[in-house]
Amino acid sequence: MMNNTINILTCTVLFLLTIASYSCSNKSNDNKLIIQNKTQIEKNKHITYAVHVNAKTPYELYLDDILIDRFYENNMNRSTDLNTYLLNNGTHKLKIRYLPLSDSQDGLLDPKDIIFNKDSRWHIYFVSLNKDPEAPLGYTNEIDYGSSALNIITPPKKVPFWEQEWDLEIKDLPYKLKGWSESEDLSKVNQDELKKEVVAFFEEQRLLLNEGKVDEYLQLGLKKDQEVIVATYGEDLEYYNSQERKKNILRAKGDMLPLENYTLELFANGRLATLKIASGQYKNWSALLSKSEKGRVSGWGILVHKPKGSSQFEIIRK
Repeated sequence: MMNNTINILTCTVLFLLTIASYSCSNKSNDNKLIIQNKTQIEKNKHITYAVHVNAKTPYELYLDDILIDRFYENNMNRSTDLNTYLLNNGTHKLKIRYLPLSDSQDGLLDPKDIIFNKDSRWHIYFVSLNKDPEAPLGYTNEIDYGSSALNIITPPKKVPFWEQEWDLEIKDLPYKLKGWSESEDLSKVNQDELKKEVVAFFEEQRLLLNEGKVDEYLQLGLKKDQEVIVATYGEDLEYYNSQERKKNILRAKGDMLPLENYTLELFANGRLATLKIASGQYKNWSALLSKSEKGRVSGWGILVHKPKGSSQFEIIRK
């Protein structure tokens, strides 16, 4: 564990040196936000925790009071990696919110929508993967889904929605991140003033995207990038440094929609904030939306926090 900690610290120091260099001079579009020759964690320590759902109904998935996945149609099978939102080892809280079928006649969730019989039912699995992009399946270890299944309990009767929580024991992460662990509890401040501050920050992001100021936009998300790359063992490092990423962001130039019809939402027990569309076709999407000439709508979601001792917001996740 000591060697792994040294590797992470080395990576962080090198990353911060890159940030300093970037901040002093960004004259060239070829400047890389994250250096390539960072110290690697040994491959057999690339532990990634994930939750896989075989969903029968729409749902929302939360980790430590952060919305990490959502799907508002019926019947979805997919996996969600947790590492991006896991700051360290320990006990973490997973919550699922089962929602009524999208074609429910009465707008209620029936217990049989969750478990009809042994063959037609919800399944939720909590798994640990040793990721390796060179492996045929993308990971090297075997997964015992039988022992990885989380126990599902149905509501006693029809309800508007149903929530269930589990404690997840995370033991094998080779890193520790600061993230929002020491950030200000935004639930304790004046909510009207908080909303004004968050809206102002989002408007700054919207203008940068709309004006095509890619380097400035990326610089505001450097802390997020730094932590995500550590948590994912640099698997997307090449993309983070690529012109492709910049071109993708440039898609929003001139296409950003005004901030409107939004609501302020807090996550992580008040330590993270974002703006979401309050109603309509794009309800629950990020309030940062772009719409191309061909009608393609894209969300540019961010989660912000106020680091300890700071009066300024910082992007920490998306």
